[in-house]
Amino acid sequence: MSTKQPFDSAQDKQLKLGNAIAKIAKVLHIPHCEKCEQRRLILNEIRTLGIKETIKRLRAAGPSTSKDINESWSVEEIVKKMEDCCDEK
Repeated sequence: MSTKQPFDSAQDKQLKLGNAIAKIAKVLHIPHCEKCEQRRLILNEIRTLGIKETIKRLRAAGPSTSKDINESWSVEEIVKKMEDCCDEK
């Protein structure tokens, strides 16, 4: 007989945003650096921090982007940005 409550199992199964991005990067064979790890941890707390605080912490943790916040990014640009992050050693 299991001692877990139904709510515990649902909470345990929640996929966190930072972990999801890290898994996608791994599948794409994009290396993971210290900056990536900081961003992963921040993104994992988006539910408790809220969007504004998460964005503020992400900006403080990493370099600024070359695009305006209102501009959209293509998938290719996102992958290139992720690869460039880990190549800047």
